[in-house]
Amino acid sequence: MIKHLIKGGTLIDPSRGINGSYDLLIEGDRIKRVDEEIFEPEAEIIDAKGLVVAPGFVDLHVHFRDPGQTYKEDILSGSKTAVAGGYTTVVCMPNTNPPIDTPQTAQYVVAKANCYGLCRVLPAGTITKGRKGVELSDFYSLKEAGCVAFTDDGSPVMDAGIMRKALELSVQLKVPIMNHCEDDNLARGAINEGEVSALLGISSRPPEAEDVLNARDCILAYYTGGHVHIQHLTTALGVDIIRHFKEKGAKITCEVNPNHLIFTEEELLRSGGNARVNPPLRRKEDLEALKKALSEGIIDCVATDHAPHAPFEKGRVDSAMPGIIGLQTALPIMLNLVEEGVLSLEDMVRLMSANPARIIGVEAGTLEEGAPADIVIFDPKKEWVLSEETNFSKSKNTPLWGKVLRGKVICTIKGGKVVHKDN
Repeated sequence: MIKHLIKGGTLIDPSRGINGSYDLLIEGDRIKRVDEEIFEPEAEIIDAKGLVVAPGFVDLHVHFRDPGQTYKEDILSGSKTAVAGGYTTVVCMPNTNPPIDTPQTAQYVVAKANCYGLCRVLPAGTITKGRKGVELSDFYSLKEAGCVAFTDDGSPVMDAGIMRKALELSVQLKVPIMNHCEDDNLARGAINEGEVSALLGISSRPPEAEDVLNARDCILAYYTGGHVHIQHLTTALGVDIIRHFKEKGAKITCEVNPNHLIFTEEELLRSGGNARVNPPLRRKEDLEALKKALSEGIIDCVATDHAPHAPFEKGRVDSAMPGIIGLQTALPIMLNLVEEGVLSLEDMVRLMSANPARIIGVEAGTLEEGAPADIVIFDPKKEWVLSEETNFSKSKNTPLWGKVLRGKVICTIKGGKVVHKDN
């Protein structure tokens, strides 16, 4: 049986309250032992001196565009990008072609990812058939096929009756219902309603479009007892709404996209279409509210919403496809918040591993003995540039392209196997 011994690193495991210098022994696909000093002559040594050793990251929100739009990304390129960013488990959104609204499509995603064996790719099934918002999908068969959540991401569920039924089913199936909260009757434009939209003369997506649907879903979760997961929260009022209903005992979790923690709407003036995303980049006041909510524990996890697009789809701001790639840039962005004092390093790891694993109920996000050997080793100080040489995605739509980033994944281990090593 293959053994790996990670030595000399700073091991951070929020699930066990561990933060210090420890060795970690891997035997086969499981963690065998964690101790201050381990001697194992048969093990291959991985020198982690000066590095951080943490549970592999878990991302609840990625787009691998497979099946149907593999010119932007596919399961192989997406998996390579994930492990290069330290992610060992990701949840794929169902807005593919065809959408993940049948067991066959869900099984295709799982089987293809298992073929490559780089990271665990878990599908989210659609809430409604064809993501059309009219008829509920067969949640039972989709869960049996491997779906760990349900969402019509990109197409908000506008019918409150449909959402109510979905949340009632979530109680029985013990899975979260995720919703992209933007009211289609209000969010008809391209960017945030504010100074930049007025300056450019571009139609807008006002913050109330998000807040209205966010409040509706929190109310429905409160009354049904279902688990609603609010995707990519962006507004200050949204934080207050979620805080209120959490205090009332509603089963609510939420995520924030790292890009909404560093960019405001003004980034559109610098990066054009590459800064267009839905929900849009907001005001500085919203950004600061999100950071505060992270530090207070109101926001449960970080999710990249990794959304690859080809260059021809990211031209003018008003016509660009919305989305930013994020799997390889999430760690540097989050480490920047640690540097600012917004979060501790332990908080950051919790938000990127233990918490998202708990939300979807998978065995991940821990370095406990006997747990799967899903591990990330990173250098919090190493500087690098996202470029053609370092990017693993098929796409490069991000304002951070060509920028110096601080914090690099050195090694990613999935199921005891080294799946990524920094050159």
